Amino acid sequence: MRQVELLAPVGKFENALAAIENGANAIFVGGKVFNARQFADNFEEDELEKIVDYCKLRGVKTHITVNTLIKDQEIEELMAYLQKLARLKVDAIIVQDLGVAYLIKTYFPEIELHASTQMSAHSIEDVMFLKSCGFKRVVLAREMQLEEIRAIKEAVDIEIETFIHGALCYSYSGQCLFSSQIGGRSGNRGRCAQPCRMGYALLRGEEEVVKSAYLLSPKDLCTLSFLPELMKCGIDSFKMEGRMKSPEYVASVTKVYRKYIDLALKDPKNYKVEQEDMEMLQSIFNRGGFSEGYYFKKAGADMITEKTPKNIGLRIGYVVKYDKKTKMATIHTNKTLNPGDGLEIWNKKKHTGTGISKVYPAGQQFTVRVEDWVDEKSPVYLSKNNTLLKVLKKTYEKAQRKVEVSGQVIGKIGEPVRFTLTYGIYTAEVVGDVLEPAQNAPITQDIAFEKLSKLGNTSFELTELKGHWEDGAYMTISKLNQLRREAVEKLEALICEKDEARIYKTYEKVQNPIWEGPRTHSVQVHTLEQLDAALMYSEVSKIYWEWRYNDIALEEAFSKCQEAEKSFYIVFPAITKEKTLMCIKERIQFWENLSISGYVIRTLGVFELLKNSAKEKVIDYNLNIMNNEAVYHWLEYGATRVTTSAELAKEELEQLNGPLETIIYGKLPVMTTEQCVLGNHKLCHKKKPTLEYSLSDRKGAKWPILTDCIACKMQILMHEPLLIEEKYLEDAAIMVYRILFTDEKAEQVKEILSYLIRQEPTGVTGQKASFFKPID
Repeated sequence: MRQVELLAPVGKFENALAAIENGANAIFVGGKVFNARQFADNFEEDELEKIVDYCKLRGVKTHITVNTLIKDQEIEELMAYLQKLARLKVDAIIVQDLGVAYLIKTYFPEIELHASTQMSAHSIEDVMFLKSCGFKRVVLAREMQLEEIRAIKEAVDIEIETFIHGALCYSYSGQCLFSSQIGGRSGNRGRCAQPCRMGYALLRGEEEVVKSAYLLSPKDLCTLSFLPELMKCGIDSFKMEGRMKSPEYVASVTKVYRKYIDLALKDPKNYKVEQEDMEMLQSIFNRGGFSEGYYFKKAGADMITEKTPKNIGLRIGYVVKYDKKTKMATIHTNKTLNPGDGLEIWNKKKHTGTGISKVYPAGQQFTVRVEDWVDEKSPVYLSKNNTLLKVLKKTYEKAQRKVEVSGQVIGKIGEPVRFTLTYGIYTAEVVGDVLEPAQNAPITQDIAFEKLSKLGNTSFELTELKGHWEDGAYMTISKLNQLRREAVEKLEALICEKDEARIYKTYEKVQNPIWEGPRTHSVQVHTLEQLDAALMYSEVSKIYWEWRYNDIALEEAFSKCQEAEKSFYIVFPAITKEKTLMCIKERIQFWENLSISGYVIRTLGVFELLKNSAKEKVIDYNLNIMNNEAVYHWLEYGATRVTTSAELAKEELEQLNGPLETIIYGKLPVMTTEQCVLGNHKLCHKKKPTLEYSLSDRKGAKWPILTDCIACKMQILMHEPLLIEEKYLEDAAIMVYRILFTDEKAEQVKEILSYLIRQEPTGVTGQKASFFKPID
């Protein structure tokens, strides 16, 4: 087994100290702008410089998150920010937006590019495409299984990073519009409101089949039990989630994983996780226990915490009895409790908490005042372990981490003393005063070496000092100390050297073609019934057919479009793992031989497969194009047309140029997930996709569920369709207006098309305002 990078989350400076002092090899951190955790403290530019320097002096890499989608009006601000990061010589930048990747590759090629998990990379072909774009590392989707990761490592020469601990998203990252739909806070823009942590009921039609619970709230990931297997797989970096967590959380998770990575390297045969370490992680934060994630399975109910989306702590006992007159609860505890600890009692209906003011030994009962009624036998959890928090805080209160340096000293009487410190590629040499002959008390070599070796409170530890010090020589101790200080300062300056002198290439806006031709309409359909209705409209020139692994239905749809003289496009799934890609590979030649017009592409991997096709390649909205650089990037790679992000406001659409398409109607997916609410509640339809179920939120809105039972994926759709009247887009350079149908019947299709294309007032309703106000 080889060494693996342990990558820790940092949302504030204290967290950086916690990560570094507890053994992180690298940290990922965001500035105040352009990062996917806008509600973390994050860092001003001077603070960012401080943290980058601090890490460099301790041998820790800094990966900077610039992992949000960028709007066109933000590009110049982004460029100024990237220039500052380049000046700091950060180790890598993590990005989601291919437009940002294009800018970094063009203007700052020396910066290492890492593809964020929000790029939804989940196949060999996805990773191959990202490598061709200049990425050195890919953070894979959390939904990857270990065998899939191993196959990618064997097939593509690129660094792979995966998550090993912390929160899991219900949706594929980068494929979630839920937060922006509910409250205008875009997860793709770093402002996720976490609607997955809210309660939902499952409906079949109007019937409630599962009562309201936290149906979309995954447990946190913990991989300690199988860490050696991940290391054998060849993963390059282990990522811990938690940029919005406390420094104690960062300290505990980093400390534990450092311990077990080192153990797996040193003594893999005796690898065993100690209970006290698991209990530490549970005490610091867990949502109803931990999950092994997707490493060994696709999904399942055991990965979801339906009772609560919050931290529950460590279970330590139960309620023996409760006296409602005195409000005193008798509790049995399996763990010793200490002053400052906090307890949470899981009553049947309402959880309630209480504090501890003195020591209660393990294995005993004690009484404590609890204001709310609690039932007998209710479980009791240690939600705040005050002693543990104090211990963890001590691990980072004092900077102790050092890097090893070597030294050399040359001391000859009559010549200036030379002292050199070396760390990696950096060598700092200082020249002191002329070494004089001793008059009575010479400074021996042992004394000189001892004084020069005392690096004290610096970030350096001298592990080797070579050289020669002539007998009978003399130099004052203060001069030796000064020589040492100057060498340390010079070495620190070399390590933290900024790229101040560099003249950066002036930013020039990309020149995408401006579309001035006639605008056309495309209609996307799921069923032949919808297709027949759409073909009745002469204004519809393009049909987009949702491919569902069935070429018999596809051929029938294509034949109907040929007869109606409509262009025909195949629309691929939003997630295409290897089995799906294999199906696509087997059919490509068949489709290429048909006179279809082209393909609507939703994953990087499908584009990689079809990049040499002469047919049209339409990039879909879920690949998150928000700026002209991203449009340009796709056109350079051979795309024919680009569908704009569904999160752009009207005035933002007007800033984009190129062969653009935008969706003006449709129930877009707000989540695409490996999880299935139906399967988790034994309602699986066994390879028969269904649209009869929905999720009901606390306000009564119903979010339809669309299943892909062949690939075993689920999508949650908008509770009401996006609806944009064309008159609002007159100033935008849109080439194609797309109308997207999912569960609509033929009469609804006709009604909607009549309204949208012919502008007949037929009473069609939809969510007109949602995407015409700026999304955070």
